[in-house]
Amino acid sequence: MNAETPVKVEAEDLYYGVHKGIRLANARMLVRLGSVDPTDEKALAESLKALEQHLEMSLSHLVHENHQIHTALESRCPGATHDAGDDHEHHEESFVELRRLAAEVAGAGADRPKRLRRLYQRFALFVADDLAHMHEEETKLMPLIEANFTPEEIVGIRERIVADIEPDMMVRFMRAMLAAATETERREMVGGMQAGMPTEVFSGMMTAVSGAPWVPGDWAGLGRALAAA
Repeated sequence: MNAETPVKVEAEDLYYGVHKGIRLANARMLVRLGSVDPTDEKALAESLKALEQHLEMSLSHLVHENHQIHTALESRCPGATHDAGDDHEHHEESFVELRRLAAEVAGAGADRPKRLRRLYQRFALFVADDLAHMHEEETKLMPLIEANFTPEEIVGIRERIVADIEPDMMVRFMRAMLAAATETERREMVGGMQAGMPTEVFSGMMTAVSGAPWVPGDWAGLGRALAAA
């Protein structure tokens, strides 16, 4: 497996930023499932709800890749997304199984610890598969996109993806992406949103992301909020 990403620095990477966010969200969810007390009804219910929201975000990302990135790439490089498409089908099967296991945990009695352990282990396998899958997309598909599309066309793909995301789902993505970003990346992302949104929309988005009204420029406060998310 190639550990390097052969993408030119001037290219807009359709994968890396959102994948950093998903990697962090995967890791946080894995730790949460592994540490929640099966006898704590409130904490367990909150963790299972968080898992459902995580799976919804993962599925949303997968669907946008299928509809926008894979469709575009197949139009110029037929067959290029075959392996990634197979991975996506396996992911969807994993989502179904994880939801079934979560429901079994929620309805379990004395065997709840065993069922929770099974859910945790199955989610760990999904994370392992997802990490490998995202790496392949970044190191194989993104260079193909760069080689076969103009920078303007790549921006257009990204804009179509963003336009297709519902506001509440966008908040989830932005929270994960900003939490996983470096300070420089975070400032660039927030600056881009501020420049591209009406003031009231930007303010509402950042309030939803940070959990409280955000004062532009309060990077330390944003960092604390994202660390606690």
